[in-house]
Amino acid sequence: MNLLLFLSIAILATLNSAHLCLGRSIPEQDNSLTSSSNSNSNSKYRREWIKISKAPPVTVKQSRGQTVELNCEVIGSPTPIVQWVHGSGQMIDWDDFVTNIVSEVSPNAFTRVHSRLVLDHSSHASERSYTCIGRAGGQTTYATTTVIQDENPSSASSSSSMTTKNLSDLLLNNHNNFYNGLKKARITLFYESMFDVIGSTVILPCKTYGRPLPEVYWLDEEGNVINDNVREPRYKTLPTGELIITNLNWSDMGAYTCVAKNAISKDVASTFLYPLKPN
Repeated sequence: MNLLLFLSIAILATLNSAHLCLGRSIPEQDNSLTSSSNSNSNSKYRREWIKISKAPPVTVKQSRGQTVELNCEVIGSPTPIVQWVHGSGQMIDWDDFVTNIVSEVSPNAFTRVHSRLVLDHSSHASERSYTCIGRAGGQTTYATTTVIQDENPSSASSSSSMTTKNLSDLLLNNHNNFYNGLKKARITLFYESMFDVIGSTVILPCKTYGRPLPEVYWLDEEGNVINDNVREPRYKTLPTGELIITNLNWSDMGAYTCVAKNAISKDVASTFLYPLKPN
């Protein structure tokens, strides 16, 4: 119960925080958990709203061969759709990258979405920009990061302090990753938290990045693997990584952990799911 109280306070604090000056969003007074008195209760449980709760950095430097990750957290209702767009307006569609879109089956949900863009190769351009775009219903917000090519990384001082063993390991890892094309398993899209109405069908995403393609599975609060044929028949996992829970009820409240792993590494991310009483 202390965890639930803490999460509730944190979410309310987020809703009442100062309005971010990043892109477009709805007015502060619309960020409400309660339904609108002027709307039809059968079609709207809450007003549409969206905001970026944690923006990626405005600028970041990237050296040759360095991997850079851009993280963007978007919160809103209905569940926000989050996409990354290159400076030219083109969707990111590199190998192994899956567009961060999840079908919207819960129009009344209030969700915090975490999206991660992995840039594992630099560009010949001195600068390029990437924009995190969030959409919830008819509302849109965005934040842009400029990635600057660092031609003269100041790594000499840190390299001199390395031991011979550490340096050898580093060279070996770089050699293997370069020639075999291996990439660490990373979760690129998941929900930090989701509040939805009892009786709804919810989809918890777990989009991944890596080579070889990561294996994905889900754990319940006790650390048990969620298997379609063993646990609750209302639970179903998809080959694409999503966990589907139909007919949401109070007993489904808790943390669900996605695990993604390949031959290189393992990554985990948890979603806190909170069922709400219908209006």
